[in-house]
Amino acid sequence: MTGFSFSAAAWPVYGEKQPHADIARGMDVLDAAFLIAQECPGGVAGLAQRMGVSANTLQHKLNPNNTSHHLTLKEALALQVVSGLPYVLYAMSAALDHVCLRSRPDVADGDAWEAYRFFQQSIGELTAAAADALKGDRPTSANALRRVEHQANEAIAGISALVNAVGVRVPKHEG
Repeated sequence: MTGFSFSAAAWPVYGEKQPHADIARGMDVLDAAFLIAQECPGGVAGLAQRMGVSANTLQHKLNPNNTSHHLTLKEALALQVVSGLPYVLYAMSAALDHVCLRSRPDVADGDAWEAYRFFQQSIGELTAAAADALKGDRPTSANALRRVEHQANEAIAGISALVNAVGVRVPKHEG
């Protein structure tokens, strides 16, 4: 694993198939790593090739019943980067009572007006999703909850994009 390098650009582009945080919610981190291998095209062999490691060794490390081989933190990160499935990250955050949200640096690409527009639009869509979910006396469906969660994540991304857009407008000497 010593020669492995990657960048955030290896993650799927927003709008493509996205992993869902609730897949790994409450899951053991080793089970989450095993699930990545199960869902990734090419399985363990394909992952190992992209990671530059032995498929046999990776298979042993991903086997939840194997006690002699252990996945390192760097390998867990590499596994998620090359697969585009951050299930271990989600499982870790859930175990620590935290939430992970995908960063959206592409939202405004530094354009302050676009960041403001995206933020306002995302707040409106969150409000509409919450209003629909809370309408009437009927129980809220799981789909309605997922829609609210998605719109909340978009609103958080909008806030982040807005803060970043304002930040790039601050002259360097004001630090």
